[in-house]
Amino acid sequence: MSNKTFRHILAALALIALAMPVFASPVPIICTPGNKWEYDRWKLLNASIEVGGKTLATMHDASAGSSVYEVLSQEAGSSPVVYNYRETQNTKSTNGSALDTTSDMRITCGDDGLRVLSITEDSSTEKEPDKQTYDPPLFYFNAAAVSGKSWEVGMMKSGDIKSFVNAKGAGRETVTVPAGTFKDCLKVIYSSDDISGTIDMWGKSFTINSGKRRGIYWIADGVGVVKEMEVVTSGAESTGPDGKPVQMNTALCSIGELKPGYIVKK
Repeated sequence: MSNKTFRHILAALALIALAMPVFASPVPIICTPGNKWEYDRWKLLNASIEVGGKTLATMHDASAGSSVYEVLSQEAGSSPVVYNYRETQNTKSTNGSALDTTSDMRITCGDDGLRVLSITEDSSTEKEPDKQTYDPPLFYFNAAAVSGKSWEVGMMKSGDIKSFVNAKGAGRETVTVPAGTFKDCLKVIYSSDDISGTIDMWGKSFTINSGKRRGIYWIADGVGVVKEMEVVTSGAESTGPDGKPVQMNTALCSIGELKPGYIVKK
């Protein structure tokens, strides 16, 4: 499979995955401007193209890099207080293709949890940034997760793709990452079995006909997310020149682990 085709599939996955922003904390969110977390990042991608029910091409690719999450600023005069938060990911695959993405978010932090007001996504594979405003805001983290409760996050969007997300607390576990060993981390699971929309590739429109995502985050008191894992599977269909259906199936696993040197000010 060519590098150009690979980049197209990566672009599609970036839209389908709607990479979940990482905000959760088992205590009130530490949103002090200047707080910064850096993660080692690994991704594994499997993809296949089927025409008329026959597999014509497959791809298996791994990539590695880093992610940086940071609280940039606090908006003056806003009530409730609004913070500007940024996630930047830079990865390079084994075939030499690079993928750089930036997500800028406006968030509010309260005693009951965290809400997302808007997300602006910019990717090296897309011509223009995609901005989504949420009213009501996404209820991205609910403090009741500490008690093992579940809640509705809301409908996340990226371009024409929509994904309704639910979340729940799943107890506590000890996690070891490059930044050290963190005991009693809160485990939170995000899930969606409802992904819909269309993707434009190779001059054609592909309609998503299946999709699931699971995101698991381990959160340490007073630190934030120390480890994250996300798995996304999806299928999208179009019609080939001869009228036969063209099916694209993808599966992506992404893992991030906190590196030493993070900055967390109360």
